[in-house]
Amino acid sequence: MIAIIADDFSGAAELAGIAAAHGFKAEVQTEFDPGSDADVIAVDTDTRSKTEEEASRITGVLTRRIMQRRPQWIYKKTDSVMRGHVRTEIEAILDATGQSECLFIPANPSKNRIIAGGRYFVNGMPLDQTLFADDPDFPRRSSVVRDLLGSSKRIRVPDAGTPVDLEQDLDASTLAAGAADFFTARLRMHGFKDAPPSTAVTAPFGDPSVLLLCGSLAAWDCGRADEMRRRGFTVQTTNAPLPPDIWQRTRKLMLAIGRPPNSDGAILTEQLVEAALPLVTGQENLRIGLEGGATAMAFIRRTGWTRFEVIPEGHTGVGTLRPPGGPILCVKPGSYAWPEGCL
Repeated sequence: MIAIIADDFSGAAELAGIAAAHGFKAEVQTEFDPGSDADVIAVDTDTRSKTEEEASRITGVLTRRIMQRRPQWIYKKTDSVMRGHVRTEIEAILDATGQSECLFIPANPSKNRIIAGGRYFVNGMPLDQTLFADDPDFPRRSSVVRDLLGSSKRIRVPDAGTPVDLEQDLDASTLAAGAADFFTARLRMHGFKDAPPSTAVTAPFGDPSVLLLCGSLAAWDCGRADEMRRRGFTVQTTNAPLPPDIWQRTRKLMLAIGRPPNSDGAILTEQLVEAALPLVTGQENLRIGLEGGATAMAFIRRTGWTRFEVIPEGHTGVGTLRPPGGPILCVKPGSYAWPEGCL
């Protein structure tokens, strides 16, 4: 079993989707189930929203439980621009596994997110000059990786600008941590071939209605509303009432928090989920897009689901999940575009 420890739901789903595309039986879990027969288990600790002390404790406890299953290896999934309690959680895993160091590569060259000269760049722009500088929870006010990560003698962060830079030989004493591209490289270094260029399958779900929940400010600021309108979606924000016959008016609906000024993100996310639940009730053929880890987790909590089968549709950056008896869920981080054909 390969274990992935992620600090939010969208990150866990993203990597589990990559594993499924490589032929693994994969699951996403919010409560670790050691009895699972999945080849790859991605566990969401939901610690990005916790305090640093809570994040360290929760991550350490989970790692020790995973170690009892004797995993082949553990991968620590982090946000690609290092939001969250990255250093603390990595060190908690090192303490629990007894590994001596971590090779940490948050860069995603496939998304033009690279590290050069110890600085992080997004599409050629220093990180602190991007929209992430104004992140409401973890503003990226520097592009220097060590400023963002903090001091640790046990964590190495090399420059990484191309896929070749991700192909690192590691022994059992080194923990691998970082973003999706590095995880894919780890699969390759362990002898698993790359997924085919197009592994998307036509799933037998008929012609579903689609509900996209966008609680990500990064997605909204990237122009997600206009993007989804071009794809035939009706776009509605939670500050306006929904027509009672909305599913008679459209088969594709994007419901978003928008960009309200000076509002609490957690409250806005809960309001989004509250507005969405009546739209889900009674819809038998529904595909739900969840954009952003906090949005996904808030929705999941209300349903009570804790385990999710991963469906290998092959959409890059998206985990397609199905809880027992539930609808199809497409989950991804907020700062990437939705692949064509996913929603």
